[in-house]
Amino acid sequence: MEIRIIAFGQIAEITGKELLLDAVDISALKKELKERFPELEYKKFAVAVNKKITEENLALHEGDTIALMPPYSGG
Repeated sequence: MEIRIIAFGQIAEITGKELLLDAVDISALKKELKERFPELEYKKFAVAVNKKITEENLALHEGDTIALMPPYSGG
């Protein structure tokens, strides 16, 4: 199943702004991303599933939108 991924900031510089990947859950998604883009191995980024940031290994479903976001700072 293909999952739509949108990347931001320095992550988008590596992967491009949008891509499609096959993944059944967040762990598989991260593994596939790091295999396809080895530079991500040493980058920190947050993963959001349908606009909700998650650190859990959620199952992914057809039609889900994943956002990859670099660390952010605020003030």
